[in-house]
Amino acid sequence: MSLNPSSTLSLRLAEFVAGTGYDQLSQPALDAARRSLVNFLGVTIGGAHHEETQSALASVEALGAGGPFTVIGRSERLDAMSAALVNGIGSAVLDFDATQMKHTNIHPSGPVLPALLAITELRNVSGRDFIAAFVLGTEIACRLANHLLGGKNPGWHVTGITGGVGAAAGAAKLLGLDPPAMVAAMGIAANQAAGLREMYGTACKALTPGRAARDGLLAAVMASHGFSAPARPIEGGKGLARVYADMEAPEELAADLGAGFEIELNVFKPYPCAIVTHAVIDGVAAICRDSAVVPGAIARIELTVSPVAIQLAGHMDPQTPLQSKFSLSQAAALAAVHHDARVAHFSRMCLEDTTLRDLRAKVVARPQEGYRKNEAFIRIVLEDGRTLERRVEHALGSLENPMSDADIAGKYRSLATGVIGPAQTEQLLDAIINLAACDDASLLVRYASRLEGRS
Repeated sequence: MSLNPSSTLSLRLAEFVAGTGYDQLSQPALDAARRSLVNFLGVTIGGAHHEETQSALASVEALGAGGPFTVIGRSERLDAMSAALVNGIGSAVLDFDATQMKHTNIHPSGPVLPALLAITELRNVSGRDFIAAFVLGTEIACRLANHLLGGKNPGWHVTGITGGVGAAAGAAKLLGLDPPAMVAAMGIAANQAAGLREMYGTACKALTPGRAARDGLLAAVMASHGFSAPARPIEGGKGLARVYADMEAPEELAADLGAGFEIELNVFKPYPCAIVTHAVIDGVAAICRDSAVVPGAIARIELTVSPVAIQLAGHMDPQTPLQSKFSLSQAAALAAVHHDARVAHFSRMCLEDTTLRDLRAKVVARPQEGYRKNEAFIRIVLEDGRTLERRVEHALGSLENPMSDADIAGKYRSLATGVIGPAQTEQLLDAIINLAACDDASLLVRYASRLEGRS
């Protein structure tokens, strides 16, 4: 589509979202959207009964939340905003959600999809329109994240700073807002942007995408009812770029729109923990499996990783199950013992397991400038003096070493089947695959909800 070069940067982004439809999306973007939706619904169903999701649900119910909107993986119903909040939290509480690692570690599905799914229960939305809104909402969230916070970041949780703006743009598209009203929606969401990396290792990390989803939904609906906002929420003198990134919004934010789509760069986690630990899991597991190393034979595990891996997963003596998801030492210990890292491994029982605890104390992590986030060098020193080494250039799940469609479907089934049952799990997967031919995208939440009385 042709954009007006005299438009403000915010308006050009809105014009692109409003003027782009399903038929303008690339096949790689459509494939990535399908994979992202399978992954999102799997991890959200899988996280629906986590203690922190249940805490969030109890909290909004205590405040009187109620209504007809679906809580994914559960039988309870809430109002639209509370459903978006709880579904966003559920999508992230296992730390198994899709990540876009172009320049940041944004998790775009968690803010964008709960807002869009709530819209499908407000009005009729076709599958094609839903997919387009998802791709385009992700585009806004990721463009803002990568251009504004892809360099220096003092400690913002990027998903919370730009994810709500992307959710607002996607929801505004489904509501049929014109570009100026969409700018207002983006501005209302930008005014609520928040999220701190200090929260990693606690439930507050999962709160961030939930809150962004809720705020993005509210922003779009408020804009649809005429609520006013500034014309330059991104590039204004005290707008998103200046306040959160201490920079002038670059023109590149709106460059080459439609030439490719940010969602194509989504990657999917094989392990339910910080993505910067995955190369360590791959490498330690490979060494111990291939050389038949038993935990008691290990004297020391030396890790060389990217500086950001230390920043994000530096809980070397984790005190809670959630902290253990952001622990290079726990990742290495799990890989040495189990040759894997699964949902059940990030539990209080595993945290207190004496074998894992003893191994954590033997892990030393060193940062190395120039290492990628999905790269690690592992050196295991054995009690008999031998050393075993492995270099992992690209962790499983990265763009260079991706999970296959079958891998993602297997992950989805492993998370969903025990919650909604095997038949419903397959019905939902089929609905995702055939979503473009569907006239009513709310089919997704109907299949994703847990039926009353299911044990």
